[in-house]
Order: sequence, then structure tokens, then C-alpha cells
Amino acid sequence: MNLKRISAFLVALMMTLSVFAACGQVPDEHPDTPPTGTIDPSITVEDVTTPAPDTLPPETTPAPVTTAEPPVTTAEPVTTPAPETTPAPTTTKADPNAFTVEPMSAKMYATISLNVRSGPSTDFERIATLDEGEAVTVTGRASTGWYQVSVDGETGYVSNIYITDKAPAAAVTTAKPAVSETPASSAGEVVDDEPIENPGTVTENPDIEEPVVGDWVDINGVRYMYNLFTDSRYQDALNKIAGAVEVMAPSVSVGEYLSHEEAVEIASNIVQMVGTGYCYFKGVSSVSGTTMNLTYFTDDYNTAQRMVSDLESAANKVVSRISGYSDYNKVKYIYEWLCTNNTYGGTYESSSYGSIVAGGANCLGYAEGTFYLLSKAGFDVVYATGYGTDQNHAWVKVKINGKWYNVDTTWGDPDFSNIFDYNYVCYDFLCVNDDYMRNTRASVTDLSKYYTMPSATSDDLNWYKLNNCYATSYSEVAGILDAKAREAVKDTTSDFVYVRIQLSTNELFERVVADYNRVGFQENILAGITSKRYTTATHHDGSSDIKKTRTITYRLRQN
Repeated sequence: MNLKRISAFLVALMMTLSVFAACGQVPDEHPDTPPTGTIDPSITVEDVTTPAPDTLPPETTPAPVTTAEPPVTTAEPVTTPAPETTPAPTTTKADPNAFTVEPMSAKMYATISLNVRSGPSTDFERIATLDEGEAVTVTGRASTGWYQVSVDGETGYVSNIYITDKAPAAAVTTAKPAVSETPASSAGEVVDDEPIENPGTVTENPDIEEPVVGDWVDINGVRYMYNLFTDSRYQDALNKIAGAVEVMAPSVSVGEYLSHEEAVEIASNIVQMVGTGYCYFKGVSSVSGTTMNLTYFTDDYNTAQRMVSDLESAANKVVSRISGYSDYNKVKYIYEWLCTNNTYGGTYESSSYGSIVAGGANCLGYAEGTFYLLSKAGFDVVYATGYGTDQNHAWVKVKINGKWYNVDTTWGDPDFSNIFDYNYVCYDFLCVNDDYMRNTRASVTDLSKYYTMPSATSDDLNWYKLNNCYATSYSEVAGILDAKAREAVKDTTSDFVYVRIQLSTNELFERVVADYNRVGFQENILAGITSKRYTTATHHDGSSDIKKTRTITYRLRQN
């Protein structure tokens, strides 16, 4: 980043507010169709040269057009054009054997008027409906995440996002948002005793289950994180923000809960919770006093609800593929899927819709997509934030087998590896501990003011350790490189294969970089194994104190 860009960034940071800035530079474009390959569901046995996982090209929209993120201003938000959308899903005869069900028994309640389907996704036909607040007997949970229920003696399935174990309050009714003739761009304070302005006209679509105020934590998959908040004022403020976002209000005041400074902090560090499932929510453009000005990817309510529906449908298809995996490999698959199905940037880049549906995201979009998929897969997840190299950055923490780990899909994407081979996934930021994160970025934000932040102290799911390419002494290096090179060259079809190693200390890393550079690796390792491959490049983090992962990757090309 040159001095002019740095100056511009600092001025914008002091004068305005954004939820998150984009992470890093936009790389060269690569083919629209992501690579295909296989994934090994085993934890401890894994070939580093195995191709990328089964990839799912964006299923509802074409590949996004990469655009620069617009600067944030303190002026009133500008309504963005409605996104291009695909038609509402049609009911098809789905494969009844495409899922499994884990038995359970519970009494739960519909949070909205909800469709009951013959199978656990919107691909199955509707067989009944539940009224808002209606109790239902849950008899199992499908591998897609949906609940199996018994309705009038018949087995059906309902979306897990719109069902809760909390009994509804007595005599509570929920209406659709009021439609106001006032233009959406007329920002006004949202108050409890007046209808909230809603841009667009609501039309019925039986295939779209609409979210309602009060259940946003479940719709967004953030109930675990929400329950970690230590001050109810923050929860109350988020509830009000979510209510405004739900009906696409242009602004909302949180003055009864927070000071101006606290409103700015919430908008900068926490408000992404509301956009995890409400994927049409773009962010907070500015804070005036205690009033947040809100922006959206569309000004049409129907389009927004279709985006939510498309997001859930796409996420269910990803999650359904990992039902038989171990918890570690579920996380690993989601990591790989996001890394190989996205380019950096795009029309919906700061949204889970961008990373899961449209195929393009910035760091916030990657983080929200990671959070949403992990939550849908049944994991406890929280957001983490900090300063990457020269910009704000976001990632998540996930609990696996009782221990917490950091997962940063943005920096795992090939766009950020400098390898520029889109069959390649960088595993440097899969399931790593807090010390590792602090050592690979400029700073990590302390969010303990808002919620109890779980500590990630374990290193036992480090990808390099699991795959026997982690060295703690110089005497181990040659043996590791030789063994991994022999594994890599077994692949005789791929143009490129890779040998990777991670070193335990900076001193060891610098020594190996010097002794096993491209020429050193070619002459001392690869030449003694095969003449059909040669070392074309090496990649490592150099001498910078930021993003220093102590890893080295050797790219081997066919002769």
C-alpha cells in the first residue's frame, strides 16, 4: 500500500465508519469454474498432494463481477441497486435416500408460519403447515440440519432455523412489516410505537419462510455467541438493530442502551452478527449520535427474503455432504469449500451470500460464510476481529471436541497464498491457536468487553502436525522433505504438485529457507527422487513479522 493509499485510509478511518474494510489486494482473475477433486475424510492420514475437495460452483447466481468496495461516508446511505436473482425454487421430486436422520425427542415451537415438507430441504414437496407458536413433536434431526417432526401422525421435516425450544409468550402475534409510502432513502429514527419503514412491496411466495423479530439469533445462527454477552445492554441494542434490519429500516437509534462511543464500537466490531443470516444487510454506513444508518444490498423486501432462502438452501447442500465426517473433517471441508469456491471481491462481498451463493467475498464475507456454515453444521462459533497486514480483518473461532480453534478462510484462499494455482488450498489458518493468530497479523482485537471470548490454546489439530510435515529440529527437515516429495510425485497427472513444511521457530525457519531454497530443494531432494518433475517455485512468508507462519511450500511441475 503506497503513502497516498495509506493517507486516504487513515482519513477515512477517522472520519467515517464501516463494519469491516476489505482484506488485502484484489489478485489477478482466475477461471470462473472452480477446480474439482476429492477430500479425504480421515483426520490423521492425509496426502498433501490430494486435489482440492469436491467443489460446488455457485448454484443460484453467476460468478460475481469483482468491484472495489466503495468508501464509507457520513452522508445518508445510498440505496444500492437490487441484485440479480434467480427465480424462486420450484418443487421437485427429491431423492428420499439423500440424507440420514439421527433420532431425538423434544417438544419445540414454530417461530413463524412454517411449511412442513416430505424431506429435509426446500427441494421436497409441502405436506402441511405449522402456525406461528404451534407446538410440534420433534423425532429426529436430519443430516441437512432440518428437524424431523410428527404432524397429525405423519412424518415431515421443518427448517431448523425457524423452530425453537422456547415456548412463545402468551397472546403474542406477529404481523408482516408495514409498507410505507415514504421513500426508503428517507432515514428516520426507529421507535417502538411507530411502524418501521419498509422499502419494497411484500408479495406471497410459499417457498420462502420469512424471518420475524425476536428470533433473529436463530435465523443468523448466533445463539451461542449471543448467550456469551456479559452486559444485557449490548443484547438489547442488537435486538433492536436486528428488528430494524429485518424490515429493512434505513436507520435505528440505540440511545436507550448505548452511548455514542459504544454505538460506534458495536457497529465496528459486533454488528456482523445480524448479517450472518440476514445476508441482504450490507452494514452500518455511519453513526450519528446513537443513530445507526443502515445499508442493504437491495431495496426490495421480496428480493431480500429470496436471498435469505437461497443462502439457506446453498448452505444445506454443503452441510449435507459432511454428515458422516468427524468434527475436524467437517470443519476442514467447509474451510476447503469456501477457499476453492470464491474469488476475492464481488457484488455481495461483505456478506455470507457472497461467499456461499455468489462466489465472491472480502474478509467479512468469508467470515460470515464460515460462521453460517459451521453453525448450520452444529458447531459453537464466535467471531474474532483484528488488524491483518494493513487493514481490518475478521475470522471465526470454533469448538471441536471441547477445544477452541481459530479458522481464517480468507487467508486460506488461493488468492492470498501467492501460489496462483486454484487447485491449491493454504492450510496455514485452519484450526490454529491464539498465539499463532497474534504472531501472524498486526493485532487481535480484545472483544471481552462485549462477550466471554473462548481461549484457543490447543495446537493438536495443526494441519502440518497431522500430516507429518512439521519440524522441531534441523535434523528432521531433510527426512520430512524427502518423504513428502516422494508422496507428491506419485501424482503423475496434475501439472503442479506441492511439498510443504512448517518449522517450529523463527530461527529454524530462516535456516531452512537459506539451505532449502528452490535450487537447494531441487538438487538435494527432488533430483534424487525423480527426473519427471522439477522445482519451479518456493513460497514462504519472508522476514516480515506480520503473517509469519513459518511455512515453506515447494511447487513441482511436470517436465
